[in-house]
Amino acid sequence: MRGDFLINDWLIQPQINTVGKEGKQWHLEPKVMQVLVHLASHPNEVLSKERLIDAIWRDTFVGDDVLIRCISEIRYVFGDDPRSPSVIQTIPKAGYRLIASVSREVDVVAELVDAPSRISRSNGNRYHADEKTVEAVAVQEDLDGAASELNVFPSPQEYPSVEIKVRSTKDVDDNHPVEPRMDALRVEKSTHADASEHQEKKWSIWSRRRTWLFSGIVSTGLAIWGGTFVWKLAHPSPFNVFWAPVLDTKESALFCIADQNQYSFITLRDAAEPTRQVVLKDNLSAVVIDDLDTIVRVAGFLRAHGKEYLLKGEEMTNLSDLRNGPSIFIGAFDNAWTLRLTKSLRYHFANNADMTQFRIIDSKNPSMSPWVVDRTLQLATNNYQDYAIVARFTDANTGKPAIVLAGIGRGGTIAAGEFLTDPDALMQLVHAIQRAGNKKNLEIVLSTQIINGQPGTPKVEASYFW
Repeated sequence: MRGDFLINDWLIQPQINTVGKEGKQWHLEPKVMQVLVHLASHPNEVLSKERLIDAIWRDTFVGDDVLIRCISEIRYVFGDDPRSPSVIQTIPKAGYRLIASVSREVDVVAELVDAPSRISRSNGNRYHADEKTVEAVAVQEDLDGAASELNVFPSPQEYPSVEIKVRSTKDVDDNHPVEPRMDALRVEKSTHADASEHQEKKWSIWSRRRTWLFSGIVSTGLAIWGGTFVWKLAHPSPFNVFWAPVLDTKESALFCIADQNQYSFITLRDAAEPTRQVVLKDNLSAVVIDDLDTIVRVAGFLRAHGKEYLLKGEEMTNLSDLRNGPSIFIGAFDNAWTLRLTKSLRYHFANNADMTQFRIIDSKNPSMSPWVVDRTLQLATNNYQDYAIVARFTDANTGKPAIVLAGIGRGGTIAAGEFLTDPDALMQLVHAIQRAGNKKNLEIVLSTQIINGQPGTPKVEASYFW
């Protein structure tokens, strides 16, 4: 789709990457606009993620998360709720579909071409030009696509002023076209001196108009840039809203990750003969691969927003490290720092004495503990309900921002990472933050169904803001 078009009553202008409504404008990133245009070019058609990625990022390798972020940005501008969409519908395991109405406004075009003068339109189909040699082409299109053309070539010596009246072709039948004719032609003769004086005046006027045009273009460009900058400040993305305490600091973010001392030896291969293996003594710490999934997700988003980060095992992390900047804690029962920091929060982790049951406790209702994982059932079937805590707060001991993504089991930690990097989930969280009065500290309990060891979509069980 080329040119400007409408989605419902929103004006979409792809050339300047803007969406407008009722005198207000929102600026979209170029790739986000391309996604919107591609969806609008196929209204009511389900477009798969693969098809959209291939169309927009044809020669670039990107993941689904980039497309998901673009869809989220579009929904954010349109105020479109993914749970009850009116613009873009998500078709599970199929793709996205633009369900809003798409239309293009067709205007009647009147274009005059001169060499080298400007030709101005006065009233109706009357055109006036000030030049010795004039070529006037008037084209008018009606709803049936009919048109008329008229070419006038006055004498180059005697006719500096020409006024032309062109007959309209609005009612022309497509099968019986009528040749355009000139209804009236009035030519005024003037002296060579008058023509020269008139020519000088004309170029003076054109010079001033050119200056005004240039100034207008510069002013418009500055206004658009300034408006875009102000809009982005006033309308940050859902990711930026949640992660602002981490992104807005100068210090690098620290990932405090759960680690395990797994090996006292390592097997290495001979460089000269790779089939030959040698076992050497060593001390290796291992990271649970399910925790690694969350680490990669979050770290990738932080890097995409220009944020530096460090990785450190929980046993090697001390209080001084946590006082140096914002920290992100991955994992619960295998991360002592997570248990320490969440112990004073409303929702925190607990377990029985023989470590067979693990749960999340609500301090305001300690007797009610529906968020429990039975270790015996977990190991026997690998099908169970897992739970996680997602938290953002300023730690009283360090005075620095702390982010917690921790599940009772490994699937819960994956669900927490997915929740905090999914634009749609973050948009719902941002709305909840706004309803709570934009409070800075928050804690959320998530649940996810584990089937054959794989977690499903995270679901919010409870939330608390302070």
